[in-house]
Amino acid sequence: MAKLLVVDDEAKIRDILVEFFTRMGFNVIQAKGGEEAIALLKADKAIDLMILDMKMPGSTGIDVLKMKNEMKDERPVILLTGTVSQENIKVIGFSMADDVVYKPFDLFLILGMVKKKLMKKSLDS
Repeated sequence: MAKLLVVDDEAKIRDILVEFFTRMGFNVIQAKGGEEAIALLKADKAIDLMILDMKMPGSTGIDVLKMKNEMKDERPVILLTGTVSQENIKVIGFSMADDVVYKPFDLFLILGMVKKKLMKKSLDS
């Protein structure tokens, strides 16, 4: 069973994602913000994929991606955003993320992305 890290400052969004992916058979942990996400990534090598909100108070999704890159952490990321344009994502961090989903999002679209990224990760291992 794959382990997912859901990172979003909005409890409602975290709850929706955690409940959905748990029902889909994933082991899901969550973080309320960037600092907590970075700590979990450093501490838990069993995390297979991260679903990461772009805009959060404190450490943003881009800060998390930069730290992940500095750590040479190659685990896949799906980036969630509601306010940032595609052009800005490309400029500030898309190259460090695997996919971008705009809010409001379709849970089954994200599920498809997660499955695709995990399959690619297992083939690359």
